[in-house]
Amino acid sequence: MENRNDKTAFFGKVTASVTHEMQNVLAIIKENSGLMEDFLLINQTGDLSDIEEKLGKCIKTIKKQAYRGVDLTSGLNGFVHTTDNARMSVNILDLVKKLISITERIFRQKNVNISIIESEKPYSVIIDPLFFQMVSFLCIECLVESFEADGAAAIDIRLSNNQAAIEFLYADSILKYEDYKEKIIHNAQWLKITDLCRQANFKAEISPGGFGILIIFE
Repeated sequence: MENRNDKTAFFGKVTASVTHEMQNVLAIIKENSGLMEDFLLINQTGDLSDIEEKLGKCIKTIKKQAYRGVDLTSGLNGFVHTTDNARMSVNILDLVKKLISITERIFRQKNVNISIIESEKPYSVIIDPLFFQMVSFLCIECLVESFEADGAAAIDIRLSNNQAAIEFLYADSILKYEDYKEKIIHNAQWLKITDLCRQANFKAEISPGGFGILIIFE
């Protein structure tokens, strides 16, 4: 079944990204632990006058990476548990924040920074949380692939005709709007987005007058 394959591929991509980041965290901790051992050995054979400063920097780095590792594993754990319920009430903003926190490396590699525009009201909708995350991820991928340039993507959660909606915007574009629409329509990710939205009772639109994709929760 295609949906199952899409879910598996999405799950694998996100998990691989997080585990790669964890490897980076552990590598930095290992490197700084080794430096601390070296400093202590040097200090035993001679006076290393700035040893406290050097050890302090290593400890600060290790502590920072430890917190980063906790955030990554906590984020991955939360992501895994979004498969527990096929439909549930979720806070859109919270779910998007958690998704971006564990997938930003994927977009960072493409030199794209992602920001989230804080909504004044915390919108909650009853949806399949994994489906929603797949749609969100595909929207960002679709925009990034369509422009093929360094830039910045923004995520805006708001009301559209009194319905909760989320808009994925690409900030740095020199295209004309009609050319942008053509690029999106012919992007393979757009077909996946519209298909998933139909199944989840979402509505997918190309942002009217702007460079983005609008998802409305019906």
